[in-house]
Order: sequence, then structure tokens, then C-alpha cells
Amino acid sequence: MRTALLTMTMCLFVLPANAKYGGGTGEPNDPYQIATAADLIALGGTPEDYGKHFVLTADIDLDPNLPGQRVFDRAVIAPDVNDTAYDYQGPPFTGFFDGNRHVIRNLHIQGAGYLGLFGQAGSEAKISNLGLDAVDVTGTGNCVGGLVARNRGSVTACCSTGSANGGGVVGGLVGVNSGTVIHSYSACMADGGPVGGLVGYNDGSITNCYSSGLVMGIDYVGGLVGGNDGSITTCYSTGSVNGPSYVGGLVSYNSGSITTCYSTASVTGQAFYVGGLVSENSGSITNCYSSGGTGLATAEMQTASTFLEAGWDFVGETANGTEDIWWIDEGKDYPKLWWEARD
Repeated sequence: MRTALLTMTMCLFVLPANAKYGGGTGEPNDPYQIATAADLIALGGTPEDYGKHFVLTADIDLDPNLPGQRVFDRAVIAPDVNDTAYDYQGPPFTGFFDGNRHVIRNLHIQGAGYLGLFGQAGSEAKISNLGLDAVDVTGTGNCVGGLVARNRGSVTACCSTGSANGGGVVGGLVGVNSGTVIHSYSACMADGGPVGGLVGYNDGSITNCYSSGLVMGIDYVGGLVGGNDGSITTCYSTGSVNGPSYVGGLVSYNSGSITTCYSTASVTGQAFYVGGLVSENSGSITNCYSSGGTGLATAEMQTASTFLEAGWDFVGETANGTEDIWWIDEGKDYPKLWWEARD
């Protein structure tokens, strides 16, 4: 009996000493639990864990006015460690981060480049089910995004509101996308160049996404994407887009492919190369509205048949597929993603 009690007592002392974050082991079936701002910051300061699995178990408020909080000068996770080099320097995040449909609020960053919640997501990284609310990211250098500055992995079912500003490539959700962005949206105000409401520059793939924020910049300003050398499929933009030149309601310049996309963005340009859909195109545009660069009317963008006839997969119909990616409050709003639905 005495031996058993001694063993139990030793365990009580050992377990807390070895515990990390809010619990878990970082393995796929037992991810590390991120429950507080301290857990999130601890993750950012532990590069050896960047390849592990994480799950957010509560909403987190990073308001710098709260006790113990601050304005960050680098990305919270996988930051660029050398401001003097143009390219990203440091270990990227290569693990799995499941937001578990929770929200991180009031992230404030003021720094140089590669700014966002994540500085760089590597090719094996998977970031999903995460919302960023009232993000405020301002950089003097290249590559700024509300969620990820540069993405080489996958971003799925994520969203952002607030603002993203920079001296180079800027996106409301992702600065540069060389991976995949799926089922995501941004309502961020974005300012930079190239700059896009969702993604600043894309040479990966963007599918089933939209943007609705104000986008403005020096040049190469797009409602959804600033510059596209990759693929964009089944997306739309609705915000205001302003700039002196190379201004497009959906994409500024396109040398990749754009398929079945729409724009009802209000576009303003002061010089040349201004279009309701794309400002400059040397790639392919298929089954997109509109001919001649005229934006789709708001009433049409709030009508299900506009999208159903183009093959978009909506909840409650099977002719276009059974994934139920989109739904719409017809006549009142634009299409929304399936995970935005509420009872």
C-alpha cells in the first residue's frame, strides 16, 4: 500500500511538469490543445513543435490592451527571423492546426514582412476551421496576410475580418498562396500591391472562396486576388476596389486560369487597365461573368439560378454535385459557404 501511494504521489508531480499547452501529445489522435493566448504564444516560440498536430479548444482574444498582451512585431507562429533578407528566413509551420470553428480576435501586428498569424506554412501544413476577427496587420515589407503571410500548404474553411496592410504583396486572408485555399473567405480591408481581398498573389489554387472587403493599393489591385499565375475556380468578389492602374473587380492581372467566377465589385481606377472582372489577361478565363469587363448586377448575384446554371454545388440540389458547398438567402444576400450556415 505504501509503495502504491508513493507511486501515485510521484505521478502527480511528474505529469504537470511534462504537460504542454492545454493538454495533448501533439499526435494525430491526441493533438496539443490551444486554449489560451499563452498557449498560442508558447506554440509560436517552440519551433520544434511546428510539425505537430494542434486543435483550438476555445476562442482567444489577443487584444493588446488586455493585461499581459502586446502588439506583435512578427508573425505569432513561424515568424521570419531576419528582416534584412527579402525572402523568408526561419522554420515554416508544417503541422496541422484545426481551429475547431473557434475564433482568434484582435490580433495586432506591426512589423516588416511575412506578417500574419502564421509567417509561412510549409507544403505539408494544414490549417482549417479557423476564424480571425478584427485582425490588424501592418507591415513595411513584403508578404502580409491576415491568416498566413505565405502559404505552401492548405487553408480550408477559414475566414478573416479586419485589415491587412503592407509595402508589397498583401491579401486579406493569405499574402502569397503557392498551395491551396478552399472554402474560405475574407472581409478584410486590404492595402498594398499586388493586393487582393482574399489573396495578394496566387500561383497555387483557390477554389470555392469569396471576398467582400475594401481593396486598394498602388497597382495590381484585385477584389479577390491581386495577381494570378495559378488557378481560381468557383469564386466571387463583391467589395470596392480602388487604385490608379491595373485594377480588376475579381483579379488584377491573370496569366493563369479563372473558371466559373463572378464579380459585382465596384471598381475605380485613375489611369489605365481597369476592368470589372480582370484588368489584364494573358491566361484563360472560362465561363466567367462578364463579357467586356462589366460586373454582374447585384440582383443576379443574389439569385441561386445564376450560380446553379454555371454548375455551382448548392445545398438542397444534386444536379451539380452532392458536397453541398454553397447556400443562399435568395434575394437578400450573396452565396455563403456551407459552414457559415446557422440553424
